[in-house]
Amino acid sequence: MIKKIFASSAFLIVGLFVVVSGVFAEEISVSNNGAGSNNNVSINNSSSSTVEQTNNADIQNNVDTSANTGDNSVSSNNADANITTGNIESSSTVSNENINTNFAEGEGCGGCASDIFIDIENNGSSSINSVNLGISNSTDINQTNSAQITNNSQTHANTGNNQANNNNGDVTIITGNITSLISILNKNINLNFDPEDNNSDPIVISINGNGSGSINSIVLFFGNSLNYRSNNFANIQNNAIQNLNTGGNTANNNDGAILIATGDIISVITIGNENINGSFFNPPPSEIIPPPGGGTTPPIGGEVPQPATQPSSTSGGGNGSSIGSAGQVLGAAVGAVLPATGNYLLLLMTLLCIIMFLAGGFLRFGSDTSPPLAYAV
Repeated sequence: MIKKIFASSAFLIVGLFVVVSGVFAEEISVSNNGAGSNNNVSINNSSSSTVEQTNNADIQNNVDTSANTGDNSVSSNNADANITTGNIESSSTVSNENINTNFAEGEGCGGCASDIFIDIENNGSSSINSVNLGISNSTDINQTNSAQITNNSQTHANTGNNQANNNNGDVTIITGNITSLISILNKNINLNFDPEDNNSDPIVISINGNGSGSINSIVLFFGNSLNYRSNNFANIQNNAIQNLNTGGNTANNNDGAILIATGDIISVITIGNENINGSFFNPPPSEIIPPPGGGTTPPIGGEVPQPATQPSSTSGGGNGSSIGSAGQVLGAAVGAVLPATGNYLLLLMTLLCIIMFLAGGFLRFGSDTSPPLAYAV
């Protein structure tokens, strides 16, 4: 029975220190409190933000180009007949760019707190010091675009349909060239941008210089909710029509030689649809600097920054103070408890040595006597 009680007690002692030695952390100051004081700081900070961005565009582009140097007639002449038409160059451009663009930029995690400091330092022996910090942030971003774009481009060009009839001499019909260019460009239609910046501001943690027998704990809760919705609707119609003519020429009932030379036709249609319905979202990684076994955790990149003066709140206990600001979400993390001051490995080894010493003494002095010599073989 004594052995069972002894073994159970040893298990509870070791288990207690294993549980206390797990940890994580965050913001505020509890320091210079007297022996036996009980100091507790609890902060719950929550924020909510909603961003609604909606664009509607209804665009119609109608381009109609007509050019004519033809439809010439030379008839019933007693001499030679000559018809020479001019050239036609037609160019039309329709450009729709940067239609319906949403841009929402936040500061990492939808706007997190910066330069967070937590320290429990220089408190008296047997004091109980705790910090409970809860930060939650909810951000809803809705970006919606709707675009109805109709592009109609028509080109009519004619150098033909010339007539030279019933002439007594030679007949020459030379029609001009036609060059027609149609360009339609739809670019950057319905674009949503949410380039969430990384928040590299540090979280500095310190449990240091507290008296013997003190119990120090920091409990953190980070709850961050970032909901991003992007909806884009685009209905784009591109209609390009070209009616180009250098022919349709007639030369009838003429007495001389007949020459009909039609011009060249160059037709180019270009339709470009680029970057239609795009969403660009870059969520930031959440970073918390883990502390070592004790002392202060410096931020990445150099010295430990000093906390700026903030509105203070006083915790219970002799001359206790709490300095901090309303926090915002830096990530999603749940911390346990920072270790109490001292080297736990050395403490555990000391406890094991004591347990082994007591067990040896118990086995040495608590065991039964040896059997009589009469029973010896």
